[in-house]
Amino acid sequence: MKIARISREGKEEYGIIKDHDWYPYAELARNDLGIENFIMDPVVLDELSSKEPACSINDDNITWMSPIARPGKIICVGRNYLKHAEESGNVAELKPLLFSKYSSSLIGHLSSVPYPDHTKNFDYEVELAVIIGKKASKLTESDDPRDYIFGYTVANDLTARDVQNSEKQWTRGKAFDDSLPLGPYILTKDQIADPYNQEIWLTVNGEKRQLSSTSKMIFSIPYLIRYISQAITLEPGDILLTGTPEGVGYYMDPKSTLQKGDNVACGVTNIAELRFTIV
Repeated sequence: MKIARISREGKEEYGIIKDHDWYPYAELARNDLGIENFIMDPVVLDELSSKEPACSINDDNITWMSPIARPGKIICVGRNYLKHAEESGNVAELKPLLFSKYSSSLIGHLSSVPYPDHTKNFDYEVELAVIIGKKASKLTESDDPRDYIFGYTVANDLTARDVQNSEKQWTRGKAFDDSLPLGPYILTKDQIADPYNQEIWLTVNGEKRQLSSTSKMIFSIPYLIRYISQAITLEPGDILLTGTPEGVGYYMDPKSTLQKGDNVACGVTNIAELRFTIV
């Protein structure tokens, strides 16, 4: 099932997408609840699709928003594809390289992303994003981390590359406002048999820049969930970004980072396609 968050007629709504139709979840809209209520009450998903749709997702009056409004945590993994590590002059990490983004980083599908004032090298990074479905703390080898996944979506870890490379920590270079386009929707895990072997890609103004497979991650998604859970409790609605493949603009020769007016499209096959414009 595809779960999304939109703005329609001046109101924010959670709901599901089925055959290009929109089925809002009125209880979430009225009570200003979060995506965790979908996760904690999956029966709602089946009930929604039995009702009449409110509109089409192709309507002009729909604005896409990040499918999760206020995640408790956004945990990102750096250099999780070998060729991306190599293009930046690094070797494979011996353990996951973790950093964070924030709720203020989130922005939705088809958004206009403002070029940040604090960088001259604004770069892109397409990633497969994992949405956590239930509390995961100190998972053991007998626990299957896949049981703790709610679904998947597409993210772009927009980066102030010159800032990232000039400082010992990555917060200013990674976690600034509007630096995380996410969506358009969450695809629940039952809808995809093998998210670990899908094509991941990105284009800028129609030019292919990134093309790889999620099978080429250094640290797999189950490994990452188990690893993170040893120190950080993962909770429903948390977001895990799993890294980007090679082809980012800063390491091209010559550099080809994002400019105002650029149209970016990116996606993971059989999961979603995410698009946005730099303004």
